[in-house]
Amino acid sequence: MRHLRLLTAITALAAIGGCAQATAAQPAPPSFWSQLHTGGGTGEYLFDSLDDITPGAKPSGVFRPAAALVEGTVVGVEPGIAYASGDDSATARIVPYDSEEAAIRWASVVIKVDKVHAGKLGRGFASGQIRLRVEQPTGTTLDGLRASLGTAGRGIFYVDSALNRAGRRPASQAAQAYQAAVHLPIGQGVFVEEKPGTPLLAPLTDEERAAQLLGGGAQTRSAGAGATTLAQLRVRAQQSACEAGTATDKSTC
Repeated sequence: MRHLRLLTAITALAAIGGCAQATAAQPAPPSFWSQLHTGGGTGEYLFDSLDDITPGAKPSGVFRPAAALVEGTVVGVEPGIAYASGDDSATARIVPYDSEEAAIRWASVVIKVDKVHAGKLGRGFASGQIRLRVEQPTGTTLDGLRASLGTAGRGIFYVDSALNRAGRRPASQAAQAYQAAVHLPIGQGVFVEEKPGTPLLAPLTDEERAAQLLGGGAQTRSAGAGATTLAQLRVRAQQSACEAGTATDKSTC
């Protein structure tokens, strides 16, 4: 009987150890921004540097700079709007966000605005927060994004009201109300640190473009030497705002 009990105990410990190893072997859950990263766009760029999208910068052709340059912390994500086709033009049909008909979904990333460095926030800025329109790629879920909010971090955002940027007013009141409530990232201008002091990510653009905008070759998604930090970008953004005459804190100029 004693030998039987000993054998049972050993078997139980082995099972526990096996479970522990299986748990340890599980990959880490995806980060917030990696779920929203679509690889960025391709084609001809309409601006050359972050100075070109700073509020107050001289417009270049059809491109207009951001209306506001803000620093903030991501605090949530909400359903935004969904369309039955891959086109969110004025004629596209709006469908329920969780509908199987939805071909494109725009989530609203909720940002607590800690400071407006340049320009001015207007329509859609309420209770110290803005909602940033970001495409929710197929295969991701709002629950998955919410579960990873701890990695969403803090960053600098170049934004404008979606309604201000609309070429024409949407036909439906629902689309108008949506556009009045959200902001667009101008020039894919989203730069975030997942943890304080870590290199910045530019999750809405590709790595080569991110490196170009941030001013180097190693500062995209790795912790390579010379990677740009939030503190460094803040100083650079403030200087650009001072030169454009739109800095909200003149003591930084």
